[in-house]
Amino acid sequence: MKEIHEFRIFKDNYHLLPVNDAKFNGAAYILKLSPNDPLFHNVGELYNRLKKENRAFFSFWSIKRQYTKGELNDAILFNFKIKTGFEPTGEECGTIYDEAIACEICGANRKQVGPLRLKKGSIPKKDIARTIAGEVIVSDKFARLVKSRDLKGIMLEPVVFKSGISNHYQLIASSELELTNNTTVGLNMFDFAEEGEAMEFDIPGGYTIKFEKEIYKCPNGDTIGLNLLSEVYVFNSKSIGHYDFFASRQKIGVKRGLLRPEPLYFCSQNFRKMVEEENLTGFEFEIANIETDNLK
Repeated sequence: MKEIHEFRIFKDNYHLLPVNDAKFNGAAYILKLSPNDPLFHNVGELYNRLKKENRAFFSFWSIKRQYTKGELNDAILFNFKIKTGFEPTGEECGTIYDEAIACEICGANRKQVGPLRLKKGSIPKKDIARTIAGEVIVSDKFARLVKSRDLKGIMLEPVVFKSGISNHYQLIASSELELTNNTTVGLNMFDFAEEGEAMEFDIPGGYTIKFEKEIYKCPNGDTIGLNLLSEVYVFNSKSIGHYDFFASRQKIGVKRGLLRPEPLYFCSQNFRKMVEEENLTGFEFEIANIETDNLK
């Protein structure tokens, strides 16, 4: 597996780094690094130094993992990521949620009451997508293939438009997996804060970004962090051999406006093969690690 970290360094901060081969896109310098590259350590030092001054060193970061064909074929479980997000959310379109049962600290685990209602024409032309609030939508093609291939652990509920039932479905997992402590989460690879303090950050260009106090790691264990940083590790479970689709019990993310903490999603080889063989769009796969010392 090859892991590459991308950072978009503010133009006014770029001179702080040693000479490198970053590409300038007109607004920021794009730097792609292996975590073993000495520059990676430099980026971390500068991030933390500028943070103490309430300044941001980079505007964006991402992690990409590339696997060999053999690694993918040998894997038992995958963490799949939904590449496309959209809005408005279900809540904005009339979907009802019971917030009374949600965690009072982090906002996780509210209950959806009734069908998911969305705006017609807002759903991307992908076989899977998610609203910014974490509601997962799949195409009619996806639904038909799941049934024809007899994949297990998948619940499909009709999505409703104002004009009536749509040809899209809400994807729901019937089984959950437990994340282990080897799953790394945080703000980014240099910042593992468990909560966000109310603060203001100055960024180049004379702009100020304001943040309110937020909870990233819930003491009740419902939400474990703001962003997923590593490959995922789960406890072994008998259900892994019986189902093709799962959600994590613990959530990732934050309660912020319409946003809520979301589960991670997992699938079997049969699920991934369906996506690959049928050219389904909107999916990105990483290998999920199963800790075999425990069986839940």
